[in-house]
Amino acid sequence: MLVHARRTELGDRPIAELAVAGKELRPESTVGDARALLERHAVKALPVLRGSTYVGAVDGDALAGAAEDEPVGPLARGLLLVAWGRTRAADALAELDERGGTRLVVLDDDLGAYVGIVCLRGDREWLCVDEARLREAAS
Repeated sequence: MLVHARRTELGDRPIAELAVAGKELRPESTVGDARALLERHAVKALPVLRGSTYVGAVDGDALAGAAEDEPVGPLARGLLLVAWGRTRAADALAELDERGGTRLVVLDDDLGAYVGIVCLRGDREWLCVDEARLREAAS
């Protein structure tokens, strides 16, 4: 279950513990698929994955003018800041603050595979986190 957690309480954790997954696209996913997901208020950008490899992301601007049945792969670009999983959350979030972003892609330190995305709310104080993942990491 996704819950909100205050960023100041999570600063010493590895950023990978705060990443969530679930709204990713494949390169062959359609613009229509992406637009349907982006209609949800909290979804700002969608990571595009080839297998477990992050190839970029799409947002509403990237999809502008594209046909509904067009694949998103060619439209994916480096919209989101990327961090390695072991990076201390406070450090990764500080870099996100510097760039004014609210989304951060997290990659596995050893394989470079996609772990998930960190979502900072607009108030820049709270994160959407997976409650079970936090509990598991704490034990």
